[in-house]
Amino acid sequence: MGSAGIPSFIVDQSAGATVTDTKTSIELAVNGGEPIRPRPISVNARIGADTRQALLDLLDGDHPTSLYYGGDRARELEAAFARYHSPTAHAVAVNSGTSALHLALAAAGIGRGDEVIIPALCFVAAASAVVQQGAIPVICDAEPDGLTMDVAMAESLITARTKAIMPVHFWGYPSDVPALRRLCDRHGLTLIEDACQAPGAPVGDTRTGILADYAAYSFSNRKFIHSGDGGMVLCHDAETAERLRSISNYGKGPGWDDYHQLGYSYRMTELCALLALDGLAHLDEEIAGRRYAADLYRKALDGTPLEPVAERPWGRGVYFKLPILVPRDRIPDRKFIVDALVAENVSSRIPHRPVYEIPWLADYLREHDRYRGAEQCPVSADAHPRLFEVETGPNLPADEAALSVRAVQKVWAAVTGEVTS
Repeated sequence: MGSAGIPSFIVDQSAGATVTDTKTSIELAVNGGEPIRPRPISVNARIGADTRQALLDLLDGDHPTSLYYGGDRARELEAAFARYHSPTAHAVAVNSGTSALHLALAAAGIGRGDEVIIPALCFVAAASAVVQQGAIPVICDAEPDGLTMDVAMAESLITARTKAIMPVHFWGYPSDVPALRRLCDRHGLTLIEDACQAPGAPVGDTRTGILADYAAYSFSNRKFIHSGDGGMVLCHDAETAERLRSISNYGKGPGWDDYHQLGYSYRMTELCALLALDGLAHLDEEIAGRRYAADLYRKALDGTPLEPVAERPWGRGVYFKLPILVPRDRIPDRKFIVDALVAENVSSRIPHRPVYEIPWLADYLREHDRYRGAEQCPVSADAHPRLFEVETGPNLPADEAALSVRAVQKVWAAVTGEVTS
Protein backbone atom coordinates (compact mmCIF):
# COMPACT_ATOMS: atom_id res chain seq x y z
CA MET A 1 0.00 0.00 0.00
CA GLY A 2 1.14 3.52 -0.72
CA SER A 3 0.61 6.72 1.22
CA ALA A 4 -2.81 7.54 2.67
CA GLY A 5 -3.75 3.86 2.35
CA ILE A 6 -3.88 4.04 -1.46
CA PRO A 7 -2.58 1.02 -3.41
CA SER A 8 0.92 1.74 -4.71
CA PHE A 9 -0.12 1.46 -8.36
CA ILE A 10 -2.31 4.55 -8.04
CA VAL A 11 -0.19 6.69 -5.74
CA ASP A 12 0.82 10.01 -7.24
CA GLN A 13 4.60 10.00 -7.36
CA SER A 14 4.91 13.69 -8.12
CA ALA A 15 3.35 16.99 -7.18
CA GLY A 16 1.21 17.01 -10.30
CA ALA A 17 -2.35 18.13 -10.91
CA THR A 18 -5.14 16.63 -8.86
CA VAL A 19 -8.87 16.34 -9.30
CA THR A 20 -10.86 19.14 -7.74
CA ASP A 21 -12.40 18.28 -4.35
CA THR A 22 -10.63 14.93 -4.02
CA LYS A 23 -9.16 13.51 -0.86
CA THR A 24 -6.15 12.05 -2.66
CA SER A 25 -3.17 13.22 -4.67
CA ILE A 26 -3.56 10.68 -7.45
CA GLU A 27 -2.30 12.07 -10.73
CA LEU A 28 -4.67 11.00 -13.45
CA ALA A 29 -3.64 10.81 -17.10
CA VAL A 30 -6.44 13.23 -17.95
CA ASN A 31 -4.54 15.77 -15.85
CA GLY A 32 -1.13 14.97 -17.33
CA GLY A 33 -0.18 11.91 -15.31
CA GLU A 34 1.06 8.54 -16.52
CA PRO A 35 -1.76 6.37 -17.95
CA ILE A 36 -2.37 2.86 -16.65
CA ARG A 37 -2.00 1.52 -20.21
CA PRO A 38 0.56 2.99 -22.65
CA ARG A 39 -1.89 2.95 -25.59
CA PRO A 40 -5.46 1.82 -26.29
CA ILE A 41 -6.13 -1.81 -27.13
CA SER A 42 -6.63 -2.39 -30.87
CA VAL A 43 -10.13 -3.56 -31.74
CA ASN A 44 -9.17 -4.88 -35.17
CA ALA A 45 -9.94 -8.51 -35.92
CA ARG A 46 -7.02 -10.77 -35.12
CA ILE A 47 -6.96 -13.60 -37.62
CA GLY A 48 -4.92 -16.75 -37.95
CA ALA A 49 -2.41 -17.54 -40.68
CA ASP A 50 -4.85 -19.81 -42.53
CA THR A 51 -7.49 -17.08 -42.74
CA ARG A 52 -4.90 -14.51 -43.79
CA GLN A 53 -3.80 -16.81 -46.62
CA ALA A 54 -7.41 -17.50 -47.62
CA LEU A 55 -8.03 -13.75 -47.92
CA LEU A 56 -4.96 -13.37 -50.16
CA ASP A 57 -6.05 -16.35 -52.25
CA LEU A 58 -9.49 -14.81 -52.69
CA LEU A 59 -8.04 -11.46 -53.77
CA ASP A 60 -5.52 -13.08 -56.11
CA GLY A 61 -7.91 -15.64 -57.62
CA ASP A 62 -10.78 -15.58 -60.08
CA HIS A 63 -13.53 -16.26 -57.53
CA PRO A 64 -15.86 -13.21 -57.20
CA THR A 65 -15.66 -11.40 -53.87
CA SER A 66 -19.45 -10.95 -53.88
CA LEU A 67 -22.20 -13.03 -55.47
CA TYR A 68 -25.90 -12.29 -55.86
CA TYR A 69 -27.09 -15.37 -54.03
CA GLY A 70 -24.24 -15.62 -51.54
CA GLY A 71 -20.78 -16.92 -52.33
CA ASP A 72 -19.28 -20.19 -51.15
CA ARG A 73 -17.71 -18.63 -48.06
CA ALA A 74 -20.92 -16.81 -47.11
CA ARG A 75 -22.87 -20.07 -47.42
CA GLU A 76 -20.22 -21.87 -45.36
CA LEU A 77 -20.56 -19.20 -42.67
CA GLU A 78 -24.35 -19.49 -42.69
CA ALA A 79 -24.20 -23.24 -42.19
CA ALA A 80 -21.62 -23.01 -39.40
CA PHE A 81 -23.51 -20.21 -37.61
CA ALA A 82 -26.76 -22.16 -37.79
CA ARG A 83 -25.07 -25.32 -36.42
CA TYR A 84 -23.61 -23.35 -33.53
CA HIS A 85 -27.13 -22.49 -32.40
CA SER A 86 -29.24 -25.53 -33.25
CA PRO A 87 -29.31 -28.55 -35.56
CA THR A 88 -32.57 -27.23 -37.03
CA ALA A 89 -31.63 -23.53 -37.34
CA HIS A 90 -31.14 -21.69 -40.63
CA ALA A 91 -29.07 -18.55 -41.16
CA VAL A 92 -28.75 -15.87 -43.84
CA ALA A 93 -25.64 -13.68 -43.96
CA VAL A 94 -26.03 -9.94 -44.54
CA ASN A 95 -23.90 -6.80 -44.58
CA SER A 96 -24.71 -5.40 -41.10
CA GLY A 97 -26.66 -5.95 -37.92
CA THR A 98 -28.99 -3.11 -38.87
CA SER A 99 -29.71 -4.82 -42.18
CA ALA A 100 -30.38 -8.03 -40.25
CA LEU A 101 -32.98 -6.28 -38.09
CA HIS A 102 -34.68 -4.66 -41.07
CA LEU A 103 -34.63 -7.90 -43.03
CA ALA A 104 -36.27 -9.79 -40.15
CA LEU A 105 -39.03 -7.20 -39.88
CA ALA A 106 -39.62 -7.25 -43.63
CA ALA A 107 -39.73 -11.04 -43.77
CA ALA A 108 -42.15 -11.07 -40.83
CA GLY A 109 -44.54 -8.91 -42.82
CA ILE A 110 -44.34 -5.87 -40.55
CA GLY A 111 -45.77 -2.93 -42.46
CA ARG A 112 -47.28 0.52 -42.38
CA GLY A 113 -49.17 1.29 -39.19
CA ASP A 114 -48.14 -1.91 -37.41
CA GLU A 115 -46.70 -1.61 -33.91
CA VAL A 116 -43.51 -3.24 -32.69
CA ILE A 117 -42.63 -3.10 -28.99
CA ILE A 118 -38.96 -2.23 -28.38
CA PRO A 119 -37.00 -1.38 -25.20
CA ALA A 120 -36.20 2.17 -24.10
CA LEU A 121 -32.55 1.22 -23.50
CA CYS A 122 -31.12 0.05 -26.80
CA PHE A 123 -29.23 1.15 -29.89
CA VAL A 124 -31.14 3.35 -32.36
CA ALA A 125 -31.11 0.65 -35.05
CA ALA A 126 -33.93 -1.20 -33.30
CA ALA A 127 -36.16 1.84 -33.76
CA SER A 128 -34.95 2.90 -37.21
CA ALA A 129 -35.46 -0.58 -38.67
CA VAL A 130 -39.10 -0.50 -37.53
CA VAL A 131 -39.60 2.98 -38.99
CA GLN A 132 -38.07 1.82 -42.30
CA GLN A 133 -41.06 -0.52 -42.61
CA GLY A 134 -43.50 2.33 -41.97
CA ALA A 135 -44.31 0.75 -38.62
CA ILE A 136 -44.43 2.32 -35.16
CA PRO A 137 -41.91 1.48 -32.44
CA VAL A 138 -43.68 1.38 -29.07
CA ILE A 139 -41.18 2.08 -26.30
CA CYS A 140 -41.19 -0.20 -23.26
CA ASP A 141 -39.39 0.54 -19.99
CA ALA A 142 -36.69 -1.65 -18.42
CA GLU A 143 -37.00 -3.92 -15.43
CA PRO A 144 -35.03 -2.36 -12.54
CA ASP A 145 -32.29 -4.94 -11.92
CA GLY A 146 -30.83 -6.06 -15.25
CA LEU A 147 -32.26 -3.13 -17.27
CA THR A 148 -33.70 -5.50 -19.89
CA MET A 149 -37.21 -5.20 -21.32
CA ASP A 150 -39.95 -5.21 -18.67
CA VAL A 151 -42.12 -8.15 -19.76
CA ALA A 152 -45.16 -7.12 -17.73
CA MET A 153 -45.08 -3.62 -19.22
CA ALA A 154 -44.62 -5.07 -22.70
CA GLU A 155 -47.85 -7.01 -22.25
CA SER A 156 -49.67 -3.88 -21.13
CA LEU A 157 -48.61 -2.13 -24.35
CA ILE A 158 -50.14 -4.70 -26.71
CA THR A 159 -52.95 -3.34 -28.87
CA ALA A 160 -54.87 -4.56 -31.89
CA ARG A 161 -52.10 -3.05 -34.05
CA THR A 162 -49.21 -4.84 -32.29
CA LYS A 163 -47.53 -7.33 -34.60
CA ALA A 164 -44.18 -8.05 -32.94
CA ILE A 165 -42.03 -7.67 -29.84
CA MET A 166 -38.33 -6.99 -30.34
CA PRO A 167 -36.20 -7.28 -27.19
CA VAL A 168 -32.62 -5.98 -27.43
CA HIS A 169 -29.97 -7.80 -25.43
CA PHE A 170 -28.14 -4.57 -24.63
CA TRP A 171 -24.54 -4.85 -23.37
CA GLY A 172 -24.83 -8.62 -23.84
CA TYR A 173 -27.45 -9.06 -21.09
CA PRO A 174 -30.17 -11.42 -22.35
CA SER A 175 -33.77 -10.33 -21.95
CA ASP A 176 -36.28 -12.75 -20.46
CA VAL A 177 -36.82 -14.50 -23.78
CA PRO A 178 -38.73 -17.51 -22.37
CA ALA A 179 -41.32 -15.15 -20.83
CA LEU A 180 -41.46 -13.07 -24.03
CA ARG A 181 -41.93 -16.24 -26.12
CA ARG A 182 -44.90 -17.22 -23.96
CA LEU A 183 -46.28 -13.69 -24.22
CA CYS A 184 -46.00 -13.67 -28.01
CA ASP A 185 -47.62 -17.09 -28.26
CA ARG A 186 -50.57 -15.97 -26.15
CA HIS A 187 -51.19 -12.95 -28.34
CA GLY A 188 -50.19 -14.33 -31.75
CA LEU A 189 -47.19 -12.01 -32.12
CA THR A 190 -43.84 -12.41 -33.85
CA LEU A 191 -40.78 -12.45 -31.59
CA ILE A 192 -37.65 -10.87 -33.08
CA GLU A 193 -34.48 -10.85 -30.97
CA ASP A 194 -31.88 -8.14 -31.44
CA ALA A 195 -28.94 -10.30 -30.38
CA CYS A 196 -26.32 -8.06 -32.01
CA GLN A 197 -24.54 -7.63 -28.66
CA ALA A 198 -25.26 -11.09 -27.26
CA PRO A 199 -24.40 -14.02 -29.54
CA GLY A 200 -24.29 -17.28 -27.64
CA ALA A 201 -25.68 -15.84 -24.41
CA PRO A 202 -27.36 -18.52 -22.27
CA VAL A 203 -31.05 -17.83 -21.69
CA GLY A 204 -33.43 -20.32 -20.10
CA ASP A 205 -32.14 -23.73 -21.14
CA THR A 206 -30.89 -22.55 -24.53
CA ARG A 207 -29.11 -19.61 -26.22
CA THR A 208 -30.23 -16.26 -27.50
CA GLY A 209 -31.87 -16.54 -30.90
CA ILE A 210 -33.29 -20.03 -30.51
CA LEU A 211 -36.72 -19.18 -29.05
CA ALA A 212 -37.46 -16.27 -31.36
CA ASP A 213 -39.01 -16.40 -34.82
CA TYR A 214 -36.09 -14.31 -36.06
CA ALA A 215 -32.85 -13.16 -34.44
CA ALA A 216 -30.42 -10.53 -35.71
CA TYR A 217 -26.66 -10.49 -35.14
CA SER A 218 -23.90 -8.00 -35.89
CA PHE A 219 -20.28 -8.59 -36.89
CA SER A 220 -19.15 -4.96 -36.75
CA ASN A 221 -16.50 -3.14 -34.75
CA ARG A 222 -15.98 -4.47 -31.19
CA LYS A 223 -18.50 -7.28 -31.66
CA PHE A 224 -17.78 -10.86 -30.64
CA ILE A 225 -17.39 -11.80 -34.29
CA HIS A 226 -15.71 -8.96 -36.16
CA SER A 227 -15.58 -8.95 -39.96
CA GLY A 228 -15.23 -5.22 -40.61
CA ASP A 229 -18.99 -5.18 -40.97
CA GLY A 230 -21.60 -7.83 -41.47
CA GLY A 231 -24.48 -9.57 -39.78
CA MET A 232 -26.73 -12.60 -39.73
CA VAL A 233 -30.42 -13.44 -39.46
CA LEU A 234 -31.30 -16.68 -37.70
CA CYS A 235 -34.60 -18.46 -38.34
CA HIS A 236 -35.96 -21.98 -38.06
CA ASP A 237 -37.12 -23.30 -41.43
CA ALA A 238 -35.84 -23.41 -44.98
CA GLU A 239 -38.80 -21.54 -46.48
CA THR A 240 -38.27 -18.56 -44.17
CA ALA A 241 -34.54 -18.60 -44.91
CA GLU A 242 -35.21 -18.43 -48.65
CA ARG A 243 -37.60 -15.53 -48.15
CA LEU A 244 -34.92 -13.72 -46.13
CA ARG A 245 -32.36 -14.45 -48.83
CA SER A 246 -34.61 -13.11 -51.55
CA ILE A 247 -35.38 -9.86 -49.71
CA SER A 248 -31.68 -9.38 -48.98
CA ASN A 249 -30.97 -9.67 -52.71
CA TYR A 250 -33.31 -7.11 -54.32
CA GLY A 251 -36.31 -9.43 -53.95
CA LYS A 252 -34.88 -11.70 -56.65
CA GLY A 253 -36.16 -15.16 -57.41
CA PRO A 254 -34.08 -18.00 -58.79
CA GLY A 255 -33.62 -16.33 -62.19
CA TRP A 256 -31.37 -13.41 -63.09
CA ASP A 257 -34.28 -11.14 -63.95
CA ASP A 258 -36.91 -12.45 -61.50
CA TYR A 259 -38.12 -9.92 -58.93
CA HIS A 260 -40.88 -11.29 -56.74
CA GLN A 261 -41.01 -8.72 -53.94
CA LEU A 262 -39.52 -5.49 -52.67
CA GLY A 263 -35.92 -6.17 -51.69
CA TYR A 264 -32.64 -4.59 -50.73
CA SER A 265 -28.90 -4.92 -51.28
CA TYR A 266 -27.99 -6.58 -47.99
CA ARG A 267 -25.71 -9.42 -49.13
CA MET A 268 -22.47 -10.29 -47.34
CA THR A 269 -19.22 -10.21 -49.31
CA GLU A 270 -16.86 -13.18 -49.41
CA LEU A 271 -14.14 -11.13 -47.70
CA CYS A 272 -16.38 -10.44 -44.72
CA ALA A 273 -17.49 -14.07 -44.64
CA LEU A 274 -13.89 -15.28 -44.37
CA LEU A 275 -13.21 -12.96 -41.45
CA ALA A 276 -16.47 -13.95 -39.76
CA LEU A 277 -15.69 -17.66 -40.12
CA ASP A 278 -12.46 -17.07 -38.22
CA GLY A 279 -14.34 -15.13 -35.54
CA LEU A 280 -17.04 -17.79 -35.21
CA ALA A 281 -14.36 -20.42 -34.61
CA HIS A 282 -13.21 -18.39 -31.58
CA LEU A 283 -16.62 -17.20 -30.36
CA ASP A 284 -16.74 -19.29 -27.18
CA GLU A 285 -13.20 -18.20 -26.32
CA GLU A 286 -14.18 -14.54 -26.83
CA ILE A 287 -17.25 -14.94 -24.62
CA ALA A 288 -15.15 -16.56 -21.89
CA GLY A 289 -12.63 -13.70 -22.04
CA ARG A 290 -15.32 -11.05 -21.70
CA ARG A 291 -16.92 -12.87 -18.80
CA TYR A 292 -13.54 -13.07 -17.10
CA ALA A 293 -13.08 -9.31 -17.47
CA ALA A 294 -16.59 -8.64 -16.12
CA ASP A 295 -15.89 -10.87 -13.12
CA LEU A 296 -12.69 -8.94 -12.39
CA TYR A 297 -14.60 -5.65 -12.37
CA ARG A 298 -17.31 -7.09 -10.13
CA LYS A 299 -14.84 -8.43 -7.60
CA ALA A 300 -12.82 -5.19 -7.56
CA LEU A 301 -15.92 -3.01 -7.13
CA ASP A 302 -17.68 -5.21 -4.58
CA GLY A 303 -18.37 -3.15 -1.49
CA THR A 304 -17.98 0.18 -3.31
CA PRO A 305 -20.78 2.53 -4.40
CA LEU A 306 -20.09 1.61 -8.05
CA GLU A 307 -22.63 -1.02 -9.11
CA PRO A 308 -22.17 -3.19 -12.20
CA VAL A 309 -25.61 -3.93 -13.62
CA ALA A 310 -26.81 -7.26 -12.27
CA GLU A 311 -27.44 -10.45 -14.21
CA ARG A 312 -30.96 -11.86 -14.01
CA PRO A 313 -31.89 -15.46 -13.15
CA TRP A 314 -33.22 -16.28 -16.63
CA GLY A 315 -29.83 -15.89 -18.36
CA ARG A 316 -26.13 -15.06 -18.22
CA GLY A 317 -24.48 -12.03 -19.72
CA VAL A 318 -21.77 -12.32 -22.34
CA TYR A 319 -20.68 -8.69 -21.79
CA PHE A 320 -20.35 -6.78 -25.01
CA LYS A 321 -19.50 -4.11 -22.45
CA LEU A 322 -19.98 -3.86 -18.70
CA PRO A 323 -22.47 -1.16 -17.65
CA ILE A 324 -21.79 0.38 -14.23
CA LEU A 325 -24.07 2.62 -12.18
CA VAL A 326 -22.60 5.52 -10.22
CA PRO A 327 -24.39 6.57 -7.03
CA ARG A 328 -26.92 9.34 -7.55
CA ASP A 329 -24.82 11.89 -5.71
CA ARG A 330 -21.99 11.23 -8.21
CA ILE A 331 -24.02 11.80 -11.37
CA PRO A 332 -22.20 15.13 -11.92
CA ASP A 333 -18.89 13.20 -11.96
CA ARG A 334 -19.96 10.65 -14.58
CA LYS A 335 -18.60 12.45 -17.62
CA PHE A 336 -15.31 13.12 -15.88
CA ILE A 337 -15.02 9.44 -14.94
CA VAL A 338 -15.47 8.45 -18.59
CA ASP A 339 -13.01 11.08 -19.83
CA ALA A 340 -10.48 10.04 -17.20
CA LEU A 341 -10.77 6.35 -18.13
CA VAL A 342 -10.31 7.14 -21.82
CA ALA A 343 -7.18 9.13 -20.91
CA GLU A 344 -5.92 6.00 -19.10
CA ASN A 345 -6.33 4.26 -22.49
CA VAL A 346 -9.31 2.24 -21.33
CA SER A 347 -12.37 2.28 -23.56
CA SER A 348 -15.32 3.84 -21.74
CA ARG A 349 -18.45 5.65 -22.81
CA ILE A 350 -21.73 7.04 -21.62
CA PRO A 351 -24.31 4.61 -23.06
CA HIS A 352 -26.57 5.48 -25.95
CA ARG A 353 -29.41 7.69 -24.77
CA PRO A 354 -32.83 6.12 -24.22
CA VAL A 355 -34.49 6.01 -27.62
CA TYR A 356 -37.30 8.33 -26.48
CA GLU A 357 -34.67 11.11 -26.31
CA ILE A 358 -33.77 10.80 -30.01
CA PRO A 359 -35.34 13.93 -31.55
CA TRP A 360 -36.43 12.57 -34.95
CA LEU A 361 -37.92 9.46 -33.35
CA ALA A 362 -39.77 11.49 -30.72
CA ASP A 363 -41.26 13.64 -33.50
CA TYR A 364 -42.26 10.55 -35.49
CA LEU A 365 -43.96 8.95 -32.49
CA ARG A 366 -45.79 12.14 -31.56
CA GLU A 367 -47.11 12.32 -35.12
CA HIS A 368 -48.55 8.84 -34.58
CA ASP A 369 -49.76 9.59 -31.05
CA ARG A 370 -47.51 6.84 -29.62
CA TYR A 371 -44.76 8.81 -27.92
CA ARG A 372 -43.66 7.36 -24.59
CA GLY A 373 -40.96 9.31 -22.78
CA ALA A 374 -39.26 9.50 -19.40
CA GLU A 375 -42.56 9.75 -17.54
CA GLN A 376 -43.70 6.42 -19.00
CA CYS A 377 -40.24 4.85 -18.62
CA PRO A 378 -39.19 5.80 -15.07
CA VAL A 379 -36.66 2.97 -14.61
CA SER A 380 -34.77 3.91 -17.77
CA ALA A 381 -35.01 7.61 -16.93
CA ASP A 382 -33.54 6.99 -13.48
CA ALA A 383 -30.80 4.58 -14.60
CA HIS A 384 -29.36 6.24 -17.68
CA PRO A 385 -27.91 9.37 -15.99
CA ARG A 386 -26.02 7.02 -13.65
CA LEU A 387 -24.60 4.65 -16.27
CA PHE A 388 -21.20 4.41 -17.86
CA GLU A 389 -19.67 1.52 -19.84
CA VAL A 390 -16.23 -0.07 -19.62
CA GLU A 391 -14.45 -2.39 -22.02
CA THR A 392 -14.52 -6.16 -21.72
CA GLY A 393 -13.09 -6.90 -25.18
CA PRO A 394 -12.20 -7.59 -27.87
CA ASN A 395 -8.53 -8.50 -27.68
CA LEU A 396 -8.48 -8.14 -23.91
CA PRO A 397 -6.43 -10.99 -22.38
CA ALA A 398 -6.32 -11.48 -18.63
CA ASP A 399 -3.37 -9.15 -18.01
CA GLU A 400 -4.95 -6.35 -20.02
CA ALA A 401 -8.31 -6.88 -18.32
CA ALA A 402 -6.54 -6.42 -15.00
CA LEU A 403 -5.14 -3.08 -16.21
CA SER A 404 -8.64 -1.94 -17.19
CA VAL A 405 -9.91 -2.80 -13.73
CA ARG A 406 -7.01 -0.94 -12.12
CA ALA A 407 -7.86 2.11 -14.18
CA VAL A 408 -11.41 2.13 -12.82
CA GLN A 409 -10.05 1.81 -9.30
CA LYS A 410 -7.56 4.62 -9.92
CA VAL A 411 -10.15 7.02 -11.32
CA TRP A 412 -12.71 6.25 -8.62
CA ALA A 413 -10.13 6.77 -5.88
CA ALA A 414 -9.10 10.09 -7.39
CA VAL A 415 -12.67 11.31 -7.75
CA THR A 416 -13.91 10.24 -4.33
CA GLY A 417 -10.98 9.33 -2.12
CA GLU A 418 -12.61 5.90 -1.70
CA VAL A 419 -9.92 3.29 -2.23
CA THR A 420 -10.64 -0.20 -3.60
CA SER A 421 -8.22 -3.05 -3.41
